[in-house]
Amino acid sequence: MASMISQNCCLNKKKYFAEQYVDNSASAIIAIDIEEKVVIFNQAAEDIMGIPADEILGRPFCELQDRKTGTQDSILLNTLRIGRPYSHVEANIETPLGIMNVMAYTTLVKDENDNVIGGILSIRDVTGQKQLEEKVVKAEKFSVIGELAAGIAHEVRNPLTSIKGFLQLLAQRFHKNDQVQQYISIMLDEIRRINNIISEFLLLARPTVPIKKVTGIHGILDEIVLLTEGELYIKNIHLIREYDNSCPTVTIDVEQIKQVFLNLVTNATAAMPNKGRLTIKTAYDRFENAVRIYFTDTGIGIDPSHLGSIFDPFFTTKEEGTGLGLTVSYRIIENHGGKIEVHSRLGEGTSFIVTIPVNKQ
Repeated sequence: MASMISQNCCLNKKKYFAEQYVDNSASAIIAIDIEEKVVIFNQAAEDIMGIPADEILGRPFCELQDRKTGTQDSILLNTLRIGRPYSHVEANIETPLGIMNVMAYTTLVKDENDNVIGGILSIRDVTGQKQLEEKVVKAEKFSVIGELAAGIAHEVRNPLTSIKGFLQLLAQRFHKNDQVQQYISIMLDEIRRINNIISEFLLLARPTVPIKKVTGIHGILDEIVLLTEGELYIKNIHLIREYDNSCPTVTIDVEQIKQVFLNLVTNATAAMPNKGRLTIKTAYDRFENAVRIYFTDTGIGIDPSHLGSIFDPFFTTKEEGTGLGLTVSYRIIENHGGKIEVHSRLGEGTSFIVTIPVNKQ
């Protein structure tokens, strides 16, 4: 009798610990029975799926699929139907908090007679891990570029300086309306362009230490708008400014941040060749103690296959682009302790979000 009581006590403890693990797990855990009805839907599943448990428990799993489809959903049904568990299935899913990178696993549940009675799906958020991996890869790229830039910058600039000097001397021999003078002018312009590319290259490889001062972000944005309003007017682009007046000042290198904002506005106008709408919005995130600046256009959007490469050095879809503007911008914001993100849909537009910490020295 005492042995049975002890055994029941152990079983109760085991059940209690199992329930506590499921309820408090950081991973979303969804279980279905042999009839494909949901029997477990923990708090993390509610958070990730954006669906309350009481709306799905006891219901057919296909109803959840109808509301929230994805690779991580279908593998659970496959596990139950064909008896094949899955491990390390990566997927991107939309959540109330935005796009989340997840790793999904499934397992079969069997009774004491080895009969299948259901299946379990576990979804783990690996967004932070993915972001860290991307930062490491980008850091390695920048390191390689730094070594390359140091080796070739002077080797390229020295002959360019000589060529530029001789062209300027040669230009004095011809009248300003002479055809040769026009050719020389074009060559000098191209040399200046090459020098600008080298300057961006060096800034990317060995960015200057930010000279920071306390500044209001809205004043900088207004300056950028003033610089670009002519181009916006010509292209019939409607500008909307939505400033959050609660945004505190930030400690930044004003010229470097101007370069980032100007680049993002220039890219937005290029994405709207005929007409469109550019919204510049600011918001103060009190939880992160950071200011966010949104540059949202209604342009052509970015091909999903390109989204992972737009911050890579020399990646560009523009005929005359250097492919360094966004990479330099990424590096500048990174050196300020912030981050720059992008969300885009083809044919609908693109949004760049710059996050700058407050009081970051």
